[in-house]
Amino acid sequence: MDHAALRIFSAVARLGSVAAAAQAVHSVPSNVSARIRKLEDEVAAELFVREPRGMRLTPAGEVLLDYAERILALADDAKIAVGEMVGEGGVLRLASMESTAAVRLPPLLAGFAAAHPRIRLTLSTGTSESMVQAVVSRHADLAFVGGPVRHDHVAGHAVFTEELVLAVPIGVTSVQQANTQSMLVFRSGCAYRARTENWLRRRGEAPRHVMEFGTLDGLLGCVAAGMGVTLLPRAVVERPHLSGQIAALSIADSRVETWLISHRDTVPTRAMREFVKFLTQKDAQAA
Repeated sequence: MDHAALRIFSAVARLGSVAAAAQAVHSVPSNVSARIRKLEDEVAAELFVREPRGMRLTPAGEVLLDYAERILALADDAKIAVGEMVGEGGVLRLASMESTAAVRLPPLLAGFAAAHPRIRLTLSTGTSESMVQAVVSRHADLAFVGGPVRHDHVAGHAVFTEELVLAVPIGVTSVQQANTQSMLVFRSGCAYRARTENWLRRRGEAPRHVMEFGTLDGLLGCVAAGMGVTLLPRAVVERPHLSGQIAALSIADSRVETWLISHRDTVPTRAMREFVKFLTQKDAQAA
């Protein structure tokens, strides 16, 4: 049971088709199909149900997928650890909510990169839900997400506390007036969207219209243009370049936590340890 076969198996399971998996692993469909059949012979079980529109895991396939992901993750961790040992510095794959990436991370990442120039950083952004999944699937080492996080495969703790405010166009001066506006939100899976929906339910009110956005800049641009209002951290809304375009209205029960999470079974690499140490030192200096 070699790693190449497990990577192909994992790709088919994740993407649901031989053709898509072949493209992902830079192979051809016939080779992918052959490797899957060989793997099935090796474990003496059918791993997929072949359907007209794709491939679906059997119960045996689901069991193997869990082990395959752990084996592949350990192999990747081993490669990174050896690279660190011989002086390559390592790689740190970070993931984050867009709001945290926009406000909190730029000075943090700049400082970390200066202190550890041999560690290569990558950063992906998205909703809290998608960032949790990135950690669970081991596509990210560490992620900043809206907390608290309760997941069997995730460990984490609060690293930032934010004050949520109602971001409104200039000229809107009260929460009551804001509620006549459209509510602008991120797509489903965003921690702040969930907080917005809970806030509206507690007030017993609902906006006249909900508009969904995929990016922070797009959402804020539409607030500034007078298209609606949204709930976001004060640090995001009160950035200097938004002055005179967007105002922040205080709301009750406004404190929210940002958590730093990792996979519960991950053996921390040196890059991960150094980043957590750097973050902890910055928090201590800020306090």
